[in-house]
Amino acid sequence: MKLNPTFNLGLLLPLLIVFSSPSYAVELQSKLGTEVIGFNDNPKHTEQKDQYFSAVIEPEIYQALSDNQELNIKLFYRYDAQSTSRTHADIREFMVNHYADDWEFNLGIGKVFWGTTESRHLVDVINQVDWIESLDNEVRLGQPMIQAKLIKDWGVLDLFVLPYFRELEFLGKEARPRFNPVIQKNEAIFQDKAKQKHVDLAARWSQTFGDLDLGVSVFMGTQRRPIFKPEISNTGLKLIPVYVQTKQLGIDLQYIYADYLLKAELLSRASHNIKFQEQQSFAAVIGVEYTLVGILGSVYDIGLIGEYLYDDWQQITPFQKDFMTGVRLVLNDEQSSELLIGNITDLDDGTQFWNFEGSRRLGDSWKAELLARVFANVDSNNFLRAYKQDDLFSFRLYYYF
Repeated sequence: MKLNPTFNLGLLLPLLIVFSSPSYAVELQSKLGTEVIGFNDNPKHTEQKDQYFSAVIEPEIYQALSDNQELNIKLFYRYDAQSTSRTHADIREFMVNHYADDWEFNLGIGKVFWGTTESRHLVDVINQVDWIESLDNEVRLGQPMIQAKLIKDWGVLDLFVLPYFRELEFLGKEARPRFNPVIQKNEAIFQDKAKQKHVDLAARWSQTFGDLDLGVSVFMGTQRRPIFKPEISNTGLKLIPVYVQTKQLGIDLQYIYADYLLKAELLSRASHNIKFQEQQSFAAVIGVEYTLVGILGSVYDIGLIGEYLYDDWQQITPFQKDFMTGVRLVLNDEQSSELLIGNITDLDDGTQFWNFEGSRRLGDSWKAELLARVFANVDSNNFLRAYKQDDLFSFRLYYYF
C-alpha cells in the first residue's frame, strides 16, 4: 500500500488530543464508497484486467480550538482488489487555521484551488495532481504549506511557503489505463539537488470588479508536472520522470455578461527542458459558457460550454492546440441530478476524447455517480494513443455518515 507522504493513521489520535480543546466538541463525518471500472476492449498487456473493483473511505475531522482557531483533517484511502498500485492512502488536509478580522494564517497540509476554466486548470499549481486517482487533473494531493492571507478593500493577497515537494506516484503494470511503458518513479531526476526538500514560493492577488473576477499569481519552484525521459534498458523502453525548476506568471479571470460566463486562464513560464536548458513557453485556455435557464418552461438548466486550449510546450502536455465543447444539464431537483458531456478535439490530427459524467443523490445519505471515457479517431502520433484500447465506464456508490 502506498502512503504518500508516509504516515501512520494511528498517530492521528494523539495529535487530536494535543490540539483539541475540552470546551469544543470534535466533529467527525465520512464518505464510504465502492467503485467498479469496466473496459470495452481487451487489455493490451497480459497483466491488466477487464474489470477493477475497489472501496474507498474519506474521513473528515473538524475541531474548533478557540473562537478564532480550528483544525481540519481530511484523509483518503482506496483499496483496489485487482491493482496493488491503485491501493493507496493520502492526507488530503491536516491544517490548523487562525482567523482574524482582515487576515488569516494557515499551517499544515492543505488544498488550494486556483482557476476558472472547465477543461484544464493552468494556474492551479499549489497542489500536485493525484495521478493514481485522476486522469483529468481534478483530484489533488495534500500539500505541506505555510499560508498567510491578507483581506483588504484593494483585494485578497495569498502568500505561500511550500517546504516539501510531493513527488508523483504512478500506476503499475497491472493497472488500467496507464502509461506505456510504465513510468519508473524510483529513477526520478530532479534539477535541484535538494530534490523533494526544495522550498517553493507562491503568491496570488485576487479582486472583484463588478461582474469581473480577476486573479494574478506567481510561482517559483519545482514544476508540478514532470517531463518524461525515454531510455532503453535491458528490459526495453522505460520512462523516467524529470522534475525541473520553473518560474511562472498566471492570470485567471471570469466575467458575467447576461447569461454568458466568459473565462480565461493564461500562463507564462520561464522553465527548463529535459536537459536543464532554459525553456520559455506560453499556455492559455479561453472559453465561454452560456446557460439556458428553465428550458421549455421547466426547472431544468442547460449550460453550453466552449473552450480553446493552447500550449506551445509540446513535451509537457498533449493539449497544444485543441477545442473543448460540452453540455451540462442540471435538473435542479431534490436529488441534485446533473449530467456533463464533454469532447476535446485535437485541431492538428483530429484525435478526440469524450467524457460523460452523471451524478444523483439517493435519499439523504447516498450518492451514485456514472462515468464514461471514450477515445476516438486517435492518431498514431498522438499522446492519447497509449489509451486507444482503454474506453471505460465507471459506477461509484457513496454513503455519507
